[in-house]
Amino acid sequence: MIILTAAALGITSGQTRSAGAIALIAALIGITFALAAVCSPGPVSLLAFLYAVLGYNGGLILFVLGLYANARFRAPRVSH
Repeated sequence: MIILTAAALGITSGQTRSAGAIALIAALIGITFALAAVCSPGPVSLLAFLYAVLGYNGGLILFVLGLYANARFRAPRVSH
């Protein structure tokens, strides 16, 4: 579930097409994890943080690949 949520964040932040928004959401993922680690009474899994970072980057990559595919299939084809 962490990966899917992070991927959704990556896709939606990519749709803003703002480098500031993309960087802000990436920073907020780290800040949220750090805040949860400080407030948590027990141990914190760094693997969950890794999944969140990988999911976010994966969502951004999926968005960019979708833009590329959209541009590629909508381009006029020239036949000789």
